[in-house]
Amino acid sequence: MNNPQDDVRPTLQHFADNIGQWRGEAARLRIKAEQPHAAPTEVLVHVEDIAGEIYREIASFDVAVAGVAKHSPKAAGELAEVGETLRLLLLDITELGTKLYSTRTELQAEPS
Repeated sequence: MNNPQDDVRPTLQHFADNIGQWRGEAARLRIKAEQPHAAPTEVLVHVEDIAGEIYREIASFDVAVAGVAKHSPKAAGELAEVGETLRLLLLDITELGTKLYSTRTELQAEPS
């Protein structure tokens, strides 16, 4: 009989790898958001793409945790931190997107 931990290990590694990649993207976007010029359209589209990827990852994670919960509710509870990390990353990317979009509106706004 297969050990349920062996089945879930590659899935968890997938989530960990993606979280690391998105944290790196968030750091790069934070630098771009601090620049004094308008964010290029390509950067804004990239932010939207990342947010979509994270949304899909959260849905996939929730399915994976539901599968783990069938074998071990305690183990599923311990994975909650990963889900929270994904949601916080989505929040971070969303905030960076808002900041990047604001670089365009701030430059276009006329003084009153």
